[in-house]
Amino acid sequence: MSNEKTRALCYTKVQPSYFDIVDHNAGFYKSDMRGFYIMFTLISSGYIGISAFAKFTSSGVFVEDSFFRAMLVDFEFVILIWPAFSLYCWLAFLLQLMILRGFPTIMASIFQHFTQTLMFIATFYLVVTRGWGFSQTLFACMLTLTHFMKMHSYTMVNRDLREAYLADKTASHVYPTNITVKNFWKFMITPAIVYQPSYPQIPAFRTSYFIQKVILVGVQLAMQYMIATDHILPVVKRSSELSIGEMISRLIVPVLIFYFMIFLILFEQILNLFGELALFGDREFYSDWWNASTYEEFNRKWNRPVHLFLHKHIYQECRFRHKLSEQTSKFFTFAFSAVCHEMVLALICRNVKPYLLVLMIFQVPLIIFQRFINKTLFGMYFVWSGMIIGLPLLLTLYTKASY
Repeated sequence: MSNEKTRALCYTKVQPSYFDIVDHNAGFYKSDMRGFYIMFTLISSGYIGISAFAKFTSSGVFVEDSFFRAMLVDFEFVILIWPAFSLYCWLAFLLQLMILRGFPTIMASIFQHFTQTLMFIATFYLVVTRGWGFSQTLFACMLTLTHFMKMHSYTMVNRDLREAYLADKTASHVYPTNITVKNFWKFMITPAIVYQPSYPQIPAFRTSYFIQKVILVGVQLAMQYMIATDHILPVVKRSSELSIGEMISRLIVPVLIFYFMIFLILFEQILNLFGELALFGDREFYSDWWNASTYEEFNRKWNRPVHLFLHKHIYQECRFRHKLSEQTSKFFTFAFSAVCHEMVLALICRNVKPYLLVLMIFQVPLIIFQRFINKTLFGMYFVWSGMIIGLPLLLTLYTKASY
């Protein structure tokens, strides 16, 4: 095994996220295309007021609230899952303390996998027995996957650090001095899934920055809600009356905008809010996925925190520790990602309809083909065409399977 490769740091420098409109050091401020982003921000903000006024003049209400009421079902219980899982993750810290006190390796491995698996069992049980809807199920699944990855990364990185420490105790090591309550707590609030003993830091907490981010979350969530209730849910509710082609044609624009809003809310606002709380410096939560000319490039750039986890803890684990081939390691990485996606959709739909899995598998031969169009304009057309058609197609297929 290559210790240098398995222990390479993922976060190494202080940098803002590209579209961070609050930070004037962000990359988009240096781009000649920044005016288009400003235009999008103004249009999206104006849309909220225009849409609310139009709805009020036609129906007497500013916002359709039935979906919001559905989101609040069992709210008091659902919201407690977050602190519950955060507390549960401290079992990973407890495991490291036990290992330092001589806990056997085999027992440590059993403890690790049992505690991580128990999170999924608990989530499955709660979703099914409490009859949660779309928003509650999605929230619970995202929390489960995020906390599972954090627990796993903390355990695996410290395993590698421990092996390096035991191999040469005379050298300088961060292990075991990194096994502290403060260090683990800092990792838990840091918007990174891959554990490092330390991360690049900003000098101080910026109150004005944090407040502006909170406002942006509210504005963009409001826009996302209106897009869903005004343009997506009405089509979904008529799925039995509409053909697949009709549904796709009506969903293309609102679903694509909804997708962009998810991107901005999650990667620009929420992760930056946690980054500010943790004074986390390396905020490249994504790179220029909009310029991707292959699906492999898109998958790598769209969600950097998850990509780093998959690369470090699935691909590199298979490649360097278990000595598997490059292609086999990529296959297991792809399979893990596909299973996680399918698990979330199966819980939301309450049945297994592997449409997403089929489309993801279809990417494999496409990736081979796309090597010939990599870094070309045609490749960008190809990727964007797949996104524009693929997103409403998936929603249509899963809707028709559920209604």
